[in-house]
Amino acid sequence: MNRFAIDSRRIKHKQVFISLENNPTKNIHNIKHAITKGASGFITTVPLTRESLNSSIPFLVIKNLENISIELFKIDFTKTKRKPIIIGITGTNGKTSTVLLLAQALTLQNKKVGVVSSEGVGVYPDLRSSDYTTPPIDRNYMYLRKFIDRKCHYVIMECSSQGLHQGRLDGFLFNYSLITNIDQDHIDYHLNLTNYVNSKLKIINQSETSILNYDCVKLNKIDMKKYTCNVSFISKKKHQNPKVINTSLGYDFDSSVNFNTYSLLMIAAIMKLENFSKPKIKKSFEKLTPLMGRRQVIDTKNKGTFIIDYAHTSAAYKGIYKEFAVSKKICTLFGCGGDRDQTKRAQTGRIVDKYSSKIIITSDNSRTERFEKIQKDILEGIKNTKKVIVIRSRKEAIRHMFKHSSHNQLNFILGKGNENYIFENRKKIHHNDIIYLKNLLRNYEHKAI
Repeated sequence: MNRFAIDSRRIKHKQVFISLENNPTKNIHNIKHAITKGASGFITTVPLTRESLNSSIPFLVIKNLENISIELFKIDFTKTKRKPIIIGITGTNGKTSTVLLLAQALTLQNKKVGVVSSEGVGVYPDLRSSDYTTPPIDRNYMYLRKFIDRKCHYVIMECSSQGLHQGRLDGFLFNYSLITNIDQDHIDYHLNLTNYVNSKLKIINQSETSILNYDCVKLNKIDMKKYTCNVSFISKKKHQNPKVINTSLGYDFDSSVNFNTYSLLMIAAIMKLENFSKPKIKKSFEKLTPLMGRRQVIDTKNKGTFIIDYAHTSAAYKGIYKEFAVSKKICTLFGCGGDRDQTKRAQTGRIVDKYSSKIIITSDNSRTERFEKIQKDILEGIKNTKKVIVIRSRKEAIRHMFKHSSHNQLNFILGKGNENYIFENRKKIHHNDIIYLKNLLRNYEHKAI
C-alpha cells in the first residue's frame, strides 16, 4: 500500500502526508493543502499548535524526519521474499539510452523489466510518460512496490545528478549501478564541476557492484579506496587491469552507428555478471532495435541523410560526429537551453564549427532567457560565422535545412531528439523534430511522384 506522500499536491485519500518543509509558513500551507486533498494525518519537523491548524486530524512532530521518512518508505519491503534486481544508471550522456537498451536486451531474454526514466515509467516496453528523469522519493518507492507486485525480474532506474543530490533515491540499495561517463553539465544547479561529479559518484555508495567507464578520464582517476562496494570497469580497449570486464562476445560493438558503443559494453557487462551466456547476450544484441530520437538515422533519395539526437553537451557532440565520420558535407542544426549552464554554449559552438560546413542556430528550450542572448553566447565559439544562419523558429530551421539539402549531405538535428515540446517564455509549444521532418519528407515525396 502506498501509505505516505511528500507532495501535498499528489495526496490521495487516507494517505499520511510527510512535510519536509522547514519554513514554518510554507510548512503549514502545505499541511493545510494536504488536509483538503484527503490526508488522514501528517508528520512534520516544525512545531505547531492545534489552534493554528484548525483541524482535528492526527499529527506527529518529530526530529530527523528525512531519515525517518526513508525508513517509512522502506517498511513495506522488509517482508518481501522475492525482490527484483535493481539497477541504477547515471552519467552525463547516454544514461537514458543505456536504460532503454538494457531493458530491451533483458526483455528479449524473457525477463520482465520495470523502468523508471525520462522516457516514462512502467513494465518495458509499456511506458507511461513522466515529468521527471528521477521522480520524488515517495513515487520511486511506489513504483518499486508496483514492480514487485507485478513480479518483475529487474528494475532499471535512471538517476539524474539532481535526483541523487536531492536524496530522491536515498534508501535504495542497487544491486548494480552504472556510470556511463562524466562531463560538464548542470553547473547552473551544482555551481561547480566538483559538486556535479560528487553527486554522480554518490550512487557508488548505494550499490553492491558499480560499473564505470574506464575510458572516461574523470572516472578512471577516482580513488576507489574510498568505496566499499565492488567496482569494475568497461572499456573499448584491451587492458591488463583485472577490474576491466571482458565483454568480448564475437559481436562487433562498433558495427551499428544507431547504438552508442559504451551503452552496449555496459549492457554486456551487466548480462555477463547476471550469468547470461555469451550466445544469449549476442542474440539479444543482434535483435536490438534503434531508439526514437537517439542517433536516429533517416535516409532519403535526394535530400541526403538526417541524424536526430538528444546531444546537448560537448562530449555528446564530439561522440556523435566521430561515430558518423564520413566524407559528406555536414550541416548541423542546434541550439542551447536557456536558464542553464552558459559556459557550454561557446564550447558547443566550437565543436559544431570544427565539423560542419553549414550551421543553423535555432531555438531549444530557451525557457525564460532571451533567444538573442543564447545565440550570442553560441556564436562566441564559432570562428567562421559566414557559414552560420540563425532561424529562431525550429520548424522553419528544419524546413530550411531540408529544402537546401542535397543527396551527398549529412544533416545533424541535435538537442531535442524525440521530445514533444519546446519551452519558451513560460509557454509549452508542441513540436517534435522527428514527426516534423517525416512530414516534410512525406510531402516532398508526394510532390515528386
